[in-house]
Amino acid sequence: MLETINHIIAKLLIYAFDKPLLPPIRQELNLIEELKSRFRGMHIMGDNDIPFSEEEWARNANRLRELVLNSNPREFLRWDVVLKTMFVTHASYLQKELNYLKSLPEWKTRWRRAIRESQQGHPIPYPFHPTSSGNLIHQAYHLAQFEEKTGVRIDEVKFVFEFGGGYGCMCRLFYNMGFNGTYIIFDLPYLSALQEYYLKSIGIHVRDGKLFKIGNVGVICVSDLEQLRGIVLDGLKNCNSIFVATWSISEVPIFLRNSILPLVSQFTAFLVAYQHKFGKVDNLRFFKEWKAGFDERVAWNDWQIKHLPGNNYLVGKRVKAW
Repeated sequence: MLETINHIIAKLLIYAFDKPLLPPIRQELNLIEELKSRFRGMHIMGDNDIPFSEEEWARNANRLRELVLNSNPREFLRWDVVLKTMFVTHASYLQKELNYLKSLPEWKTRWRRAIRESQQGHPIPYPFHPTSSGNLIHQAYHLAQFEEKTGVRIDEVKFVFEFGGGYGCMCRLFYNMGFNGTYIIFDLPYLSALQEYYLKSIGIHVRDGKLFKIGNVGVICVSDLEQLRGIVLDGLKNCNSIFVATWSISEVPIFLRNSILPLVSQFTAFLVAYQHKFGKVDNLRFFKEWKAGFDERVAWNDWQIKHLPGNNYLVGKRVKAW
């Protein structure tokens, strides 16, 4: 009963704080046309194109393509497929995460500013902190846990590789917190297109991965594994780096994990979140074995998330690297 009442209150507050979008400027219209053009070039995936295990993401890709081509991308953060797969709105656990952020010594000087939401994509405001969104608060909580366990500040990092970047929320948050380096997002082609649209629309510099040079500042959205290997191996030279994978690497087949994880063996820090089981895969065992491969070179913290039973954070920092 209490949960139902809270849900109703949240809905009413969202309605009260929600604001209409301002008219678009020319740059936004150009980015929308660029996004639509890229999606026109992506074919619709049929049942014969993919194995059974990949049918869900194919349906999501087709739905996103349909919405990009036929709806207003300026409101993409309200689309059903986005809300279903990459944007949390007012889940009950968010209040605990927000309270934790507010308890931090730098809440007023750092975190409150970092989670101030943009209007790009027309995000649904978080009812109990309407200048932000539930999703941005959730991402900030991940970073706060990382900083607490490692003692590493986000603005000290120079190279980030995020596996599975949603629509680009985590990337934006890094920049909000003072990051000024190279940020790589590896994802499916249709999500890379969405990430580029979103990040460009909020003024973050997105680079062409084919022209990457060591020391380049900006974001590169990659979908090709060979291109990713080249960028990561070149970009890692002589810089502090972090591998980010919140519920992404734990949701892909083992063969893909085994292609990605060797690339981060020399990274200096790690932020991973995972569910204990995914399909038939025992993730607790998988990540235990992965950690063991680092011997004593990395100090790990692996703990269950109390407000999300069945899920763990895995945070690590290379010894003597910082």
